[in-house]
Amino acid sequence: MSKIEIKEASDVILEVGRILLASGSTTNRVETMMLKVANCFGYPKTHAFVTPTGIFLTVSDGKSEHRTQIYRVESRQMNLGKITAVSSLVNAMEKAHCDTSQGKMSIAKLKEELYRVDHTRNWPTWVQIFAGGATSGFFCLLYGGSWLEFAVAYAVGVLVSLSVYLLGKLRLTLYLANLVGAMLIVLFTKMFDVWVPYIKIDNIIIGGIMLLVPGLAMVNAIRDTMSGDLVSGMAKAVEAIFNAVAIATGTGVMFKIWTLLGGA
Repeated sequence: MSKIEIKEASDVILEVGRILLASGSTTNRVETMMLKVANCFGYPKTHAFVTPTGIFLTVSDGKSEHRTQIYRVESRQMNLGKITAVSSLVNAMEKAHCDTSQGKMSIAKLKEELYRVDHTRNWPTWVQIFAGGATSGFFCLLYGGSWLEFAVAYAVGVLVSLSVYLLGKLRLTLYLANLVGAMLIVLFTKMFDVWVPYIKIDNIIIGGIMLLVPGLAMVNAIRDTMSGDLVSGMAKAVEAIFNAVAIATGTGVMFKIWTLLGGA
């Protein structure tokens, strides 16, 4: 494959990084995939530095050509499907362009595939909401809840998932959304405790909280730190800790409010 113009190459490399980072990928994976694309395009001296909210890219052929771009990723939403699709696409391109003498994927085809992946629709909102209910219900069972408590936890999970979705429309920060979400979990559970006899609210609340726990964020923080990306690792760890604090605060505040209002 003939060498691609540096502007076009840098734009495609940046697009690969943007999709991965916006989908919640680790910074190490983002940098690796970007450098793979650059190497296949004939720019082996490319440098990529990625943080949880930004990409710094310099594409160079090691001689006279170089181009620097900076891109800020303002919103991130976990999407493992997009991460897998882009990673598979880049690996396939590397195999076609770098392991053989003739390229099998044109840059136009690569752009088309990236556009398709980027605009792939997520699961419908109603599916995500009812899946949230199932998650809450089965965690309740896992922690020893009864089938009646499973049903209540399922209802709480659906209500909380719907509430968090609606809160997202208000563009609240993740910390505030988790704080309000945790408060709603306790509120809905306490209301069901009044209406439904013979249930223990502990397992129901735990099941609901599992919807908000930043488990994957903490795993990514550990992976980034272990791979040497200390800035990204620490930033993601702090983000996960703040989210956990927000969840704990929301739960405690609503318990206190319920008690002050005369609830049991």
